[in-house]
Amino acid sequence: MTNCRQWAATTAALAAALLSGLLATPSGAAEEGPRDAKEYIRVEIKGRLQSGVVAIGGETTGTTITASGATWELDLGDSKKLRALAEENNGKTVVVTGKLTVRRGVEVRRRTIVTVESLKPAE
Repeated sequence: MTNCRQWAATTAALAAALLSGLLATPSGAAEEGPRDAKEYIRVEIKGRLQSGVVAIGGETTGTTITASGATWELDLGDSKKLRALAEENNGKTVVVTGKLTVRRGVEVRRRTIVTVESLKPAE
C-alpha cells in the first residue's frame, strides 16, 4: 500500500514539474535571446499581476504575472505609462502582450521574462 502511495505521489510530482517546465520555458527557448534576429516568441497572457516584487540580489524585474500555475516576469522598460498601469492594477487580472525571452540568472537559473508591449485590465 505504501509503495502505491509513493508511486502516485512521485508520478504526480513529476507530472507537475514537467507541466510547469513546459509552461514556463518552452522547448528550444534561447537562454540569452534568439540566435536569429528574425526569430521571436510573441505571447498574450491573461493572469494576476503582481508589482513591487523583490528578490535576493535584486534578480527580478519587480513585476510578475501568474496564469495557469506559471509565473513570468514582466519587463516594463522605461515606460511611465506601463509602470503606472502596473501599479494601478496590482493584484488584479490583466491581459499582457509582448515578446518572451529566457535569461540566465544567479539565484533563479532560468528567468522567463516578457518584454511588455501592452498591458490592460481584463474584461
